[in-house]
Amino acid sequence: MIEIYNEKVHDLFQKIEKRPKEGLKVREDPKKGVYVQGSIFNPVTSYAEIERQIDMGTLNRTIGSTNMNATSSRAHTVT
Repeated sequence: MIEIYNEKVHDLFQKIEKRPKEGLKVREDPKKGVYVQGSIFNPVTSYAEIERQIDMGTLNRTIGSTNMNATSSRAHTVT
């Protein structure tokens, strides 16, 4: 689960304070396809585990208030 914030890619499975300031690099490989280098891979085996992973990533999103919404997301998230 990643987000794009201020033109930088961040892994939402990492706490904000542990993320590289420069963000992660998006790469393309003939076998893997497009991927985010350095992102965390968390295999799951049930819907409950999927929900836990999404909840964890959601908690790590970058948010900030705007005039229209006090908890507006400040980034685009990809799950």
